[in-house]
Amino acid sequence: MGPMSDTVNDQRPPAPLESPSSDSMLRAVLAEEKAPETDIARDMAIHALWIAPVVMLVAGLWRGWGGVLGAGAALALVSVNFLLAASLMRWAGRISPEMLAGAALGGYVLRLGLITVVGLALKQVAGVDFLTFGIVLIVTHLGLLVWELRSVSLSLAAPGLHPAGE
Repeated sequence: MGPMSDTVNDQRPPAPLESPSSDSMLRAVLAEEKAPETDIARDMAIHALWIAPVVMLVAGLWRGWGGVLGAGAALALVSVNFLLAASLMRWAGRISPEMLAGAALGGYVLRLGLITVVGLALKQVAGVDFLTFGIVLIVTHLGLLVWELRSVSLSLAAPGLHPAGE
C-alpha cells in the first residue's frame, strides 16, 4: 500500500459544473439589503396619512365624532397591517424561501386575527362608530392596494421600483 494507493484514492471524478438553481437564486435575491416589500408598505402608510384628513372629515360629517374615531382607527390599523406584513416577509425571506412561504400564510392568518380582535374591541368602545370603522377598513385596504399597484413596476427584474416618469 505504498504511494500507488494514495494516488488512486485521490482520483475522484471531476465535480459537475453547478448551474444556479432557482432556489439559490431566490436565496441570493432575498439576502440582498434592498427590501422592496418594506418600501411598498411604507409608501402605502404614507398614502394613508395623505388621505386621512379627507377620510376623517367625510366620516365626521357623515357619522359625527364617532365616525372620526372609527375612520382614524381603521386607517391606523390598515397601515399597521401593511407594515407588519412587510416586516414579517423581510424577516422570513432572510432565513429561507420555505420560511417566507410559511410566514406569508401564517402571517396572513395572524394579521386577520389581529384585525378581528381590534375590531371586536373597538365595537365595545362607546365613542367609536363601528360601521364607519368597518367601511373605512375595507375601502382603505383595497384603495391603498390599487393606488400602490398603479405605482409599482410590474417588472419582475426590479419589483418595488417606481416606473420611469413617476
